[in-house]
Formats: sequence, structure tokens, C-alpha cells
Amino acid sequence: MLYGVGLGPGSADLMTIRARRVIQEVDEVIVPGRLSYELIYEIRPPRLVEFPMGNSEKVVNTLSKELSERCEKEDVAFACLGDPVFFSTFHHVADKVRELNPDVQVEIIPGIPSFTSVFSRLKIFVDKPFLVTTSRFDEVTHVVVLKATSPKKVMNILENQGITRGVIAEKLYMEGEQIREITSKDVPDKANYLSIMVGFR
Repeated sequence: MLYGVGLGPGSADLMTIRARRVIQEVDEVIVPGRLSYELIYEIRPPRLVEFPMGNSEKVVNTLSKELSERCEKEDVAFACLGDPVFFSTFHHVADKVRELNPDVQVEIIPGIPSFTSVFSRLKIFVDKPFLVTTSRFDEVTHVVVLKATSPKKVMNILENQGITRGVIAEKLYMEGEQIREITSKDVPDKANYLSIMVGFR
């Protein structure tokens, strides 16, 4: 198994219990930089693999080949700051590993991302819609809608932005979790209060 482990925004006491458990139990932990290394060193000394900015493809290819062979029988964690699904090096490694060996199972342990934790630092409560993006506004590919209790109405709005497919996730990580693909032609009228819609371009 290959684990992508989110370490959170940078403080060891903001790491999840599950992240700590995986780090302790796997055969090896790999980190992509010094900050991640220092964050988990006291839990377990990891293996540091540097990914030089603008020249990381060779490192990704070499590491992915190794993990595509090892992770059929061994458990390895790739631990990075924030959450592994947001702009992380793990994305490139995981994609390459699955390309080389589709039999390798990948599990992602979410971490607290910086774009939510910044509001805690600022002591700002968010109770209105907000936008999270990079400076490349014209390249937005995903739209996330919280509390999507009326999925059909939401999809009608998203269609105006060129989004006609997505996923609705109800009660994530809880009993009764449901995740289903939707299109503009196949979307329910109502959903649980604890629902999130993700629209894809």
C-alpha cells in the first residue's frame, strides 16, 4: 500500500491521529523536504527525498519506479505538509506509481490545509461563500460547494459556468457515507445537510 499522508499546516500537534498512526506503522516514511522531515522526526525518522523546483521529474520517475515495485508487498507513506491532494508532490508520485503498476493500492490521509487554517490564525469566522484559488484564475478546474442540500439547483448554476459533471459526497468519513457521480442530467433534488458537491471542468 502507498499512503499519502497530510501533515497539516506545520505544527506537530495539528497532525491527525490517523496520520500519526500510519507514520508509526508503515515499513518506511518518505518526506519531500526539510520542513516535513523536522515535523515528524520525533515520531519516526523519515527518509528525505529532495524534489528540486523545476527539475523534479527525474526524482519522481526514480522514486515511483521503486514504490511501484515495493508497495505491492510493503506499506510506504509519503508524508507532506498540508493535504496530499492539494498542490503536492505526492500527486505526481501517486499517478506515476499507478501508471507503472495498477495493482498498487493508494490511500490518502487528509491533513488540515493552509487555506482553512489561515482563518484560525486570523480569527475570522467564515459564514458566507468564499473562493479559494491560485493566481491563475483562468485555469480553475474544480468547484466545491459546501452544504449542497439542493444538488439540482446547484448544478443548474454550475452549468452556466460550463460544468456539467461532478460528485456529491454525503457524510464523509462518518457512518452512512455516500459518494456518487452526477451529471447535469442525473442529479438528485435533495441531499443531506452534511453534503459537498464537487464540479469538474
